[in-house]
Amino acid sequence: MLDNEEYSHGRRRSVDVGGLALALENQGLGHGWGGWEEDEQGETRYAELLSDMYNHTQTTVSHHVHDISPIVIPPHTRAHLINSLDSWHFEPQNLPEEEVLFCAQILFESLFRIERMREDIGVSLDDISVFLKHLRPLYCGHNSYHNFQHAVDVLQASQAFLCAAGVVPPVSILLDSADCTWRPNKRGKEGHLAFDLNNTCLFALYIAAIGHDVGHPGLTNMFMKNAKAPLSDVYDNKSALEQMHCALLIQAMRHHGLGKLLDRPDSGFRKMLAGIVLATDMSVHYQFIRDFQSLVDGREYSLERRRLLLCQAIIKCADISNPSRPPGVSHYWANALMAEWTYQATLEKRWSLPPSVTPSECPLDQVRGQIFFIGSYAKPLMDLVAQAVPEMEVFACQCTTNLAMWVARKEVLSSASAEDSPYPPVVIPCLRPPEDFLTSFPLTLPAFVLTADEPVASGEWHSAYPPSDSSSSSDFGSDVHVEHPVVFPSLSPPASPVPSVSSSYALATRSSSSSLASNTSDATQAMRAAYSASVRKKKSFHHRYSWNVTIKSGTSTPPPLLATIPKAALLLTESTSTSGTTVTSVTAMVSSDGNNGGLKVP
Repeated sequence: MLDNEEYSHGRRRSVDVGGLALALENQGLGHGWGGWEEDEQGETRYAELLSDMYNHTQTTVSHHVHDISPIVIPPHTRAHLINSLDSWHFEPQNLPEEEVLFCAQILFESLFRIERMREDIGVSLDDISVFLKHLRPLYCGHNSYHNFQHAVDVLQASQAFLCAAGVVPPVSILLDSADCTWRPNKRGKEGHLAFDLNNTCLFALYIAAIGHDVGHPGLTNMFMKNAKAPLSDVYDNKSALEQMHCALLIQAMRHHGLGKLLDRPDSGFRKMLAGIVLATDMSVHYQFIRDFQSLVDGREYSLERRRLLLCQAIIKCADISNPSRPPGVSHYWANALMAEWTYQATLEKRWSLPPSVTPSECPLDQVRGQIFFIGSYAKPLMDLVAQAVPEMEVFACQCTTNLAMWVARKEVLSSASAEDSPYPPVVIPCLRPPEDFLTSFPLTLPAFVLTADEPVASGEWHSAYPPSDSSSSSDFGSDVHVEHPVVFPSLSPPASPVPSVSSSYALATRSSSSSLASNTSDATQAMRAAYSASVRKKKSFHHRYSWNVTIKSGTSTPPPLLATIPKAALLLTESTSTSGTTVTSVTAMVSSDGNNGGLKVP
């Protein structure tokens, strides 16, 4: 009987890693990559990372497939959700969990009312329904901000922007006959940039919106870079989280009949999808602003490039649309993000990492943060996109109104003493214990966390705390205060180099140092040599902390050919046995009036 750990796909992983390393060597890849200068080690280390990324991606997606029946929405629930989705006051955080999923389904149903959408896309609403059910648990329910509610919020905002532009119908079209379709009314709008988008672009944008943060650990790219998390090494610190989102999203699509879109020759769907998701990385924000400004200024771009830039503009506006929502909605999301930053700041302090976020400690700090973000990012973006899509001016105006509100609030707080402040102190509810981070996608965490002595020796980390639900996640007051600091009793870095951890990421002792050092012990070098020779000497910790996954022996999925594995969907690791023996393992790899100017077609 095959060992499920050693034979992840019916053969030794070491054979696959060795072969991948040789392939990379033949292509001259891996030398100097990730800071590794040794010619004899570059390809092997790169191959290990790619192997682990691929295996964890496959395992994560495959083991969340449970109910494959389409979503069924009760008629009375459908009616009130349609009304909510056509309102800019949409608040998914206040809905029951199943209704948040219903909202995603309804938005795709309204998209499919567009003429020829079904024929152009070639997938059914049932396929999309099952895909959405699969995608939801791939989001981390413990996150206060980057969760499935946020994904649906971004999808609804994208739909609202497109609806205002007359490119997609209002959600209320679903209240009409099921045979009624819709097409945009372009009369008087010839030459408008929004009408460059075809059905494939619109569908790619919807899929990107609902999946743009899938698998998010509640930590930032900068945190992972400072902690030397394996995922950052996989992508050389370039949009690591966004690349992971693409990987998980693509694999989930392939599980439910949507893979045909990715493989269509000359369709450009996969490139469009990846380009949209990667644009949500704020580190590339200013480059995008320059590119879109040149488009607005009249620079000649190809049709494909114009379409991509507009889709990127829509999802970027939707991703940071909270400052343009009504004040109460805007306040909720500001507090939710601040809670997530507070958890990250606590981890950084505990693990002696350089601080990369600055959570608010008082109402005035929060106000200043909102003024800076809206003034530097949200408002300039909205104003710029409104130049290309004039119908988005109404959202830019709401953003301006909210900015004025925050400025007025700052003046009140600046003139009042702490005792006389009309606003309560900032409160960050302690909803997330540190153990919850161990359910994140493994490569997003520092190696010393993944390889520490685990209290539960099983294929899944069982937290004693249930995931936060919509009721708990909406308990943020307008401002709040932490009474008890978060404590991390068992998640400290090792006191000395640990040869039994992944040799690429084993950490040396750190007291006051702000950076993480690699383990360069003799054991590490022996492990490298073992990988290079493709010799397996110990059990891999592959699957040990599989992300929210329960491993079933005997289940395996044949991997696709290496040439078909997207770079964004690959990854790797190293390990050791409990006896201390070195091991090798490797695997191959807003609503508008009426029908929004559109034309209903009976």
